Amino acid sequence: MRREKWTKLQMKKNKDDIEKAALLTEPKALEIEKYLKSKLPPKRYTHVLSVRELALDLAEKHGADLRKVNLAALLHDCAKWMQTSELYETAADHRIQLDEIEYHNPSLVHAPVGAMLAVSHFDVDNPEILNAIRIHTTGSSKMTLTDKILYVADFSEPKRNHAAADAVRELAYQDLIKAVFEVSRYKIEHLLAKGVLIHPYTIDAYNSALQEIGEPE
Repeated sequence: MRREKWTKLQMKKNKDDIEKAALLTEPKALEIEKYLKSKLPPKRYTHVLSVRELALDLAEKHGADLRKVNLAALLHDCAKWMQTSELYETAADHRIQLDEIEYHNPSLVHAPVGAMLAVSHFDVDNPEILNAIRIHTTGSSKMTLTDKILYVADFSEPKRNHAAADAVRELAYQDLIKAVFEVSRYKIEHLLAKGVLIHPYTIDAYNSALQEIGEPE
């Protein structure tokens, strides 16, 4: 029985590895990579590929849709090459609704603009992929599996040099919702220390994850 179970697990792993290899050479993925390489600074491009690698590993571990995760990870920073003024101009030109916090925090604007570029440049119109791109920085109260994976992978990919990255990455393989909680907690503490505005979605992500885990007695 134990050997049979191991054989089934190995067969599933082999199948997932084949699917992952196919995704890496999918024409749309290659098109996106070519665009990103031409637009992003080398360090940012390397970050995107590292996020994609971790996200696919987590997707395999937690049973997520590999293609959705692959495209969301590749596209999450596709607007990062834009200067601040261009981000806001693009948002206005395409009637992207920015909230008050986004108006005052340029670092958040690349996410909704990136979701728009995913549609306009690459014909990616899957709502789950687009939402994952849209909230990958802030998180939110109701996150899909794809959302959670991208949120955590963007924070904790191996090339991140902040103190919490390694611990969160290790935790994510074991308990994804606890990893979401730790990412949200770190972001809130970091933003409080800087004395800047905190997007309510990040508070929502923290509260939602804490409720799912169970508040400490």
